[in-house]
Amino acid sequence: MKTIRFLGFWICLALGLALGTWSQRTPAPIPASAPATAFSADRAMADVTTIAQKPHPTGSAEIAKVRDHLRERISELGLEVSIRSGEGFWAKSDNGRTLIVAAVQNVIGVLPGKDPSLPAILVMSHYDSVHNSPGAADDATGVAAALEIARALKADGEHARDVIFLFTDAEEAGLLGADAFFNRDPTLERVGLVVNLEARGDAGRAAMFQTGPGNGALMSVFARQAKGPSANSLASAVYEKMPNDTDFTHAVKRGLPGLNLAFIDDQLAYHTPLARPDHLERGSLQHMGDQALPTIRALANAPTLPAKTANAIYSDVLGLFMISYPPTVGWGLLALAAGLIVFTAWRTLSLGAANGWEIARGVAGLLLTASSIATVLHLAGRLLMITDVQRYYGVLTRFDLLLWGCGLLAVAVGLGVATAQARGARRIIPCVAALALGGACSLVGGFDPIGLGLGVAACVLAALSLGFKTDVLGAWIGGMIVLLVMATAAQVLAPGATVMLTWPLLIAALGAALIIGVGGTRDRRVALALTGAVGLLAVLSTAQLTAWGSWTFAGVGMMEPAVLALFAMLAAPALSPLAHDFAATRWAWRAAGVLALAGVALVANAARLGGEPGRPAVTQAQHVADLSTGKAWRLTEAPRLDAWTKAALPDDGGSDPKQASLAPFWRKPVWMSETRAVPVEAPRLSVDRAEDRLLVRLIPAPGAEMVSLRLRPSGALAAPRLNGRPITLKTEAGQWSTVNYHAPDPNGVTLSFTTQGPGKVDVAALEYHDGWPALAKAPPAKPADLMAIGMSDKTAVLVRGGMSW
Repeated sequence: MKTIRFLGFWICLALGLALGTWSQRTPAPIPASAPATAFSADRAMADVTTIAQKPHPTGSAEIAKVRDHLRERISELGLEVSIRSGEGFWAKSDNGRTLIVAAVQNVIGVLPGKDPSLPAILVMSHYDSVHNSPGAADDATGVAAALEIARALKADGEHARDVIFLFTDAEEAGLLGADAFFNRDPTLERVGLVVNLEARGDAGRAAMFQTGPGNGALMSVFARQAKGPSANSLASAVYEKMPNDTDFTHAVKRGLPGLNLAFIDDQLAYHTPLARPDHLERGSLQHMGDQALPTIRALANAPTLPAKTANAIYSDVLGLFMISYPPTVGWGLLALAAGLIVFTAWRTLSLGAANGWEIARGVAGLLLTASSIATVLHLAGRLLMITDVQRYYGVLTRFDLLLWGCGLLAVAVGLGVATAQARGARRIIPCVAALALGGACSLVGGFDPIGLGLGVAACVLAALSLGFKTDVLGAWIGGMIVLLVMATAAQVLAPGATVMLTWPLLIAALGAALIIGVGGTRDRRVALALTGAVGLLAVLSTAQLTAWGSWTFAGVGMMEPAVLALFAMLAAPALSPLAHDFAATRWAWRAAGVLALAGVALVANAARLGGEPGRPAVTQAQHVADLSTGKAWRLTEAPRLDAWTKAALPDDGGSDPKQASLAPFWRKPVWMSETRAVPVEAPRLSVDRAEDRLLVRLIPAPGAEMVSLRLRPSGALAAPRLNGRPITLKTEAGQWSTVNYHAPDPNGVTLSFTTQGPGKVDVAALEYHDGWPALAKAPPAKPADLMAIGMSDKTAVLVRGGMSW
């Protein structure tokens, strides 16, 4: 028994971490020889390979090839195909002075059902990529999955209702194809439910991370039909509060029910040249199809679509199956947990196994665990200094080291708190350490009220929970009381969030009730059975929390590693009795110290600057030709020069790079070096006034992918129009207003306004072309540890104009 009590914590922790990691594996891709009605990732990869040969942003020559491929494939599948041309709009800024526009060409394929009057299922993905990324994952996988789903559904025979496949344009520019469809396409009137297929990485399980409103009945369908489901109602609740968007955002705004699926592992390939077909994990594509196809098939055959009901509380269980239930059941589960906790507390107090003060210290102890881990990991996040894209991708090159390092630090701090409570450690050292760590957060990046607040909270909680020995039952019950209060508050405010709180609480409460109800026996077999039951419950809780935590960390951990404190806090009650036994040994402090050192080493390794072959860091540089001055520059928007930009910017013996601004497009200083001006394709900018209308017209040069028009009037202008269409664009005296137009019409882009009284306006236009100027000296090849992102390796042509009246 001594060995079990000594090693129990480590055995259960290791098994839980291993099982949780195992649950995140992707399924094996199904071969192309699979039955026609099955989803085969190997079949779908043929489309991924064709689509993701090169970057294909909106307005590029490559996207036209992708569009042609889509049209041919949809026709081959026997669907009704059409191209819907239009314009998409996005008011990007809060001040109303920036408008993003694109001339979009959405592709639609319709698989007719038996009754076209029934509301249709819309399966949506986008076929554009960002600049400098082939987009094998984002979103060639979504497009290929949709085509494979269409083929499999066609093989079924006729379904009850139509299934519409929408392939949107200009998603990356600002959901502009989706804006055109959901706000101006008459096909929308036929849509009853939307399934969107996306990616934010090129590996990992595909999670259903967002639903439309009133998802209760729909989640029941998904839970029954999806194979190897991956979903969590807390993720959906959190995503609603985040600034991230996909095309599905427009469906939600329209009040349409639906499901949004994506995989997010290995984000170094997100919007970078690594997003190649050979780099894509095929199991991720298979998992997306395994969930989407059977769900869409069931919905297409249903006589009626799921009615809008109260949002469900739901989660997958280790990726094996789904649980989904209404909020009323959530209250019942909380009542059950509360009953078990009350029984445990009553029995404990009546037996004298713990007193009220010990339980109170247990409450403070779990809060101390959470606040201490949050303080340490928040400080780690501050030290990573992820303040720009260059640094963000730099840390992504070693993301796994960061995840495991933060995980080890969380375990080390949690074990340290448990040891301090079990031994009744003095308060002074933990209090000083908490304040020091909280204050240290302000040493990087300026004053940090969050870090300081966490440090102060940890100091206060250390003073409340330490100084006296706290036995296992006091710590156990106190921790469960904390989770019960949190779960009850969540049930009132955000029921979807309770799935991550209620089930760990139930598991811990069940274990505690078993121990207090049956414990104290002298029967060795019963004692072993109880130990085994508590250990099994701890393993299951730790495994599920590992799965939830790793997915959550992939989503938000780069910007705030302290998110792991929540999962450590939730795991603590189930592991509490095992950790308490180990904490009483002389090895506890040493183990916590070793884990802390290992965690620090891993995080420090992850924070190293620079990439490596196979996991390169990002770089960026472009040629800018200012035709109004006859000058040209090579510049980079990266905050720090790397080996390639140091060599690429000073072209033809030009000046060394220096930080300067180039208004109005680079108003903040960027690294730039003047270079030799060479001939470039020139747009034609004109500024005229007819009666009281100001007309700004730009005729782009051939091959322009995107143009940015900026104007600064001396007074506010009224009644803005773009190509004759009324738009929302605010203008202010002395301030620049912007219209970015993707895939501009070769015949020109015209902005017009109504003027009042005398005035003047300054106008500037920037036009982007792919590649460096033909007659410019080519920059050196990029080393294997660097890759281009964004608008790198492009030519930007700047022209200016203006007038007074």
